[in-house]
Amino acid sequence: MYADPIWKLVLSRSGQTTRGYDRERIRDVRETEYDDSQILEVILDNSDQALIALNFERFQGIFSTGYNTGVARTAWVANTAYSIDDIRVPTTANANGYQYRCTVGGTSHATTEPTWGTALGVTQTDGTVTWELDGNVGDEYSICAPFKVESQEFLSVMGALICQLYLIGKPNQMAQDKAVSRYTQESVDTNTVKTLITAIAQKTLSPYTDYTAVTTTYDSEDSIIDTFKPKDFFSVGVNENRFEKIKELLAYTGCKTRFRADGQMHILDPVTTGTTYDYEYKFDVSGDHTFFSKGIRERFINPNKEIIASHLTDSNQYSGSSTSATSYALDPKIRTTYRRVASNAEADAIAAALIEQTELASERGSITVPMNVGQEVWDYVKVTDSRQNDTRTGNVQYIQRRIRIPTSREPFTWEMEIRFGRVSELSLLSQIAKGTSQTTDETSRFARLEANIGELANYLLQLAQRYDELREAHNSLVAYVNSLQTDDLILRRLWIWGQCRIPVE
Repeated sequence: MYADPIWKLVLSRSGQTTRGYDRERIRDVRETEYDDSQILEVILDNSDQALIALNFERFQGIFSTGYNTGVARTAWVANTAYSIDDIRVPTTANANGYQYRCTVGGTSHATTEPTWGTALGVTQTDGTVTWELDGNVGDEYSICAPFKVESQEFLSVMGALICQLYLIGKPNQMAQDKAVSRYTQESVDTNTVKTLITAIAQKTLSPYTDYTAVTTTYDSEDSIIDTFKPKDFFSVGVNENRFEKIKELLAYTGCKTRFRADGQMHILDPVTTGTTYDYEYKFDVSGDHTFFSKGIRERFINPNKEIIASHLTDSNQYSGSSTSATSYALDPKIRTTYRRVASNAEADAIAAALIEQTELASERGSITVPMNVGQEVWDYVKVTDSRQNDTRTGNVQYIQRRIRIPTSREPFTWEMEIRFGRVSELSLLSQIAKGTSQTTDETSRFARLEANIGELANYLLQLAQRYDELREAHNSLVAYVNSLQTDDLILRRLWIWGQCRIPVE
């Protein structure tokens, strides 16, 4: 049904030797993506102890998956312009069975063909072009967004020697960037949401100037991102992480983040309705993406009505609202938020964006499919199950790619799980229960349990990050109260319409 699956990992860092590994060395891979988190876990075979002396601390990791389709490749030509991702093979006289990908565009040497390397990921210069060994002729790769090595561990287990790498994506790296100073939007400031996001990512906003700039590309926008001015309702406190502030700004809008192979943060307003899909999955239908299993969930939307209103002291009063009709009719759950809006229409648009966020985040089901290397977070997809005569459409908010090399105990695994909506703690616990009780095959049960434990660990990691932020806020409040040096503090009435920042000086 499919061509030969392939995968590779290229590790590089300035001043260090680039290392590339493929299925000859990689024994197990689990790559997990949300819109705000990307984790790559790789197990490398170290039976020959060739990795013992290597330290991959903060190396960049480029992970790719694909198939060997046997497609014919064009041979290299002298004095020719090449662009990034062009694929070429050596001329007949230098044929070696490998193909090479252009990583830096330019013009090839006027007369001399490069000396082609044979180590995966290693580059060579050719005029103003840089080539990288891409694999065997006919390989077709899809490259994930870049990662960085967070930890490396050598293990001796069950008679095997392995090297385990844990890598994090750019959103996780940005979440490690803590604000070193305060920043406050004043009521007279005219920065839009888009302006602030760009400044945070490009590290031109004062609290984050010490960090690495992240290029931001706006693929598509809604009506709010470049018009709404959060003014005195947006601020940055010391130690608040960079990516959370971007998410806070995007929460005013219907736009989302997506990290791609170009290393940039892409902002898009995803397609959420209609009959044009990025991918369709159908059970046992020739010519379509198939699936192994499917689960459908229904979640009550809460809150199901959003009200956006002006601050009570604003000179101009505006308001707007939006509802999630089905859930609201069942049981109204209303949230009111005060913002400095410029019109009723702007209030309506922000309310609609908040409702859309809640609806999209509401978990609606999942499918497990053979690896679709082109699938991305926020893609709009459709699943048709002829056995149950039903369909499910929605936006992908979770992807987990899994590759496991066959052993005496386990089969070859080349699959992907995608989910509509955010993964909830309730579904994680139920999946763990199912993984231990409903699967009869011992190997399948262990694999399912392991996958769900890994998923739960990622979820708990995100909770831990939120806890750290709450703890810091609590400590700041306690420090301020202690600094008052008084036995009695009486507040008869305190109104806080936006964010309350307690100074600790």
